[in-house]
Amino acid sequence: MVEVSLRGSRLDGDIEDDDVPETKDMVHAYVANTTKKGCFVRLSRTVEGRVILKELSDGFLPDPATMFPPGRLVIGKVKTVHILGKDSKKANKKFAANATVDLDMRESTLLEDEDKIAFGDVRNGNKYKGTVVRVENYGVFVRLDNSDITGLAHISQCSDHYIKKINNLYDPGDLVKVFVISVDEEKKRCGLSLKASHFEGDTDSDEDEDVSSTSSDDSSAADGKQDLSNTIMNDAEDSNADSIDSDDENFASKLADKIPNEEKDSSSDHIEDDSSSNVEDSEDSSDEEEEGNKITSAMDTDIGFDWGDRPIAPEKNLAEPSDDESDSDTYSVESEDDEEGKAGSSSHKSRKKAAARRREEKEISKRESALADGTADDNPETSADFERLLASDPNSSENWIKYMAYHLSLADINSARNVANRAFDRIEFRREGEKLNVWTALLTLEFKYGTQKSQQETIDRASQQNNPKQVYLRICEMLDREVDATKTSSDTNQTSEAAVARADEAFQKMCKKFKSKKTPWIAHLKYLLKNLRHKEAHALLKRSLKSLPDYKHVETMSKFAQAEFEHGSVERARTIFDTLVQKHPKRLDLLFVYVDKEVKHGEIQAARNLFKSIVDPDEYRRKCSDKQMKSIFKKWFRVEEEHGNEDSREAVKAAAREYVQRTTSNS
Repeated sequence: MVEVSLRGSRLDGDIEDDDVPETKDMVHAYVANTTKKGCFVRLSRTVEGRVILKELSDGFLPDPATMFPPGRLVIGKVKTVHILGKDSKKANKKFAANATVDLDMRESTLLEDEDKIAFGDVRNGNKYKGTVVRVENYGVFVRLDNSDITGLAHISQCSDHYIKKINNLYDPGDLVKVFVISVDEEKKRCGLSLKASHFEGDTDSDEDEDVSSTSSDDSSAADGKQDLSNTIMNDAEDSNADSIDSDDENFASKLADKIPNEEKDSSSDHIEDDSSSNVEDSEDSSDEEEEGNKITSAMDTDIGFDWGDRPIAPEKNLAEPSDDESDSDTYSVESEDDEEGKAGSSSHKSRKKAAARRREEKEISKRESALADGTADDNPETSADFERLLASDPNSSENWIKYMAYHLSLADINSARNVANRAFDRIEFRREGEKLNVWTALLTLEFKYGTQKSQQETIDRASQQNNPKQVYLRICEMLDREVDATKTSSDTNQTSEAAVARADEAFQKMCKKFKSKKTPWIAHLKYLLKNLRHKEAHALLKRSLKSLPDYKHVETMSKFAQAEFEHGSVERARTIFDTLVQKHPKRLDLLFVYVDKEVKHGEIQAARNLFKSIVDPDEYRRKCSDKQMKSIFKKWFRVEEEHGNEDSREAVKAAAREYVQRTTSNS
């Protein structure tokens, strides 16, 4: 076999063989293959390379194979070189490489300086530049430039003055200068100081370069600036020479001499008195001089001139008071009041706008801080917050229901329905409970805001996509709460009757639809007893026992007796429990529920009598195993610990010892 090459450099004879690179060389390579563990590259015909996953990039790579496909040209830095000898198995293979190298393709490695600062180079008293990487309550962590060394500047070393809150002074990413105050060679730790007193008199090289460049630029333009400054000074002297002091006694006459003849003639046609003409001309001249020379000094306005915006009437002789002087004064005061009102209104509007802008900026700042520290997800306030929350956890029914409630608070019922429909598509099919919670919320919405048609359509859809029995149980539970709400509220009797009728219809439909299931019957029995409809409950119990299989009768009777304890007659409940316990003597769960109900009802003595009748063989013949009797005595002792005294607890122990002696002697 003959190996050939089509590269022009080889045809020209510029390259004879592929050289093996050395450590720390920068090399180019082509990607051959990429896996989850790293990347394999080919540097040349005889040299291959490999890059482990963590050295592919400085950041996280979710899919390395996509970022580094086969054939991509990459650059890396050689870490180690392995020359394959003759005894190597790989060297004997066909087309095997003669050398393999380990590369590092991280940008930080490729751009790092050769002379990095090592920990052994750090000494007390040295000064370095660094970057703040972390800020804590007790200090600041700084990474030294051109090194991998990170030191701690304690809060006492962060400033020459007292620091109340260090977060207000430093942030991650700040460029700082540090002074080394301690070095621990064993633990590889160094203590730093950021106090400005350590750097007094120091000059930054970058600042020196800026100063030198600025000084060179200034020297090159010195001549032009000198000429410009001379011109400005000469103009200022001429202006000062020709200027007229307004405090001078002959101010008006001097100003009149400077006005051109054309302006004098034109002004004499409209102004009767010379003194008023001089005053008005002096005002115009002062205004022109102020605009031309950008003078901001205050002017003496007490010269009989009206500064308002209203049209000025022909002026009278200032020395001769007019007949309607009081009227003009009144008009002037009213005009000034109007102007002040307009100015006050404008300033008030501007203050309101500024206050609104400050409030808006404060809300934005508060929002940004909430997004930064993650508290925005705890109390979402906008649609964007809910969308971000659902993107991170789409299987949470609580988040979807909160989103629906948000739209309902805005009276947007259609949007709430759309959110529920989106939830059914986004929640995984295995999360049946989460989906059922959203269906319950949608059913609640339809029963409150929808029509009878939309309610039935929602029930049918929910029954198709969920366990229909659970759907009807949720509906009946919701209507039961509605009945309770109408009783406690101030609604009319007609509204309460409508709610009861709708709940009765739902319960009856559920029991008819699932007549072989005990849960719907038990829920209906509890509903009737809670609403003090005892006759209907007893009639329903007989119907349920006829419809249910025999093995479900015990559970149904037990639940009915518990409901009787809570909402009905205690004597009827005891009768039912006594019958169940006698008929099923080894069902300790029935016995313990019976005891718990007696204790909850406050009949501690009745519970004691029940235990005594079970333990005493003369009163109640019961065949239980030793293990069951042990459970009975433990239950009895726990009841006495919570509700009894020392004598009652001793009585339990004595009964247990007597039982043990009796069983031992019989055996």
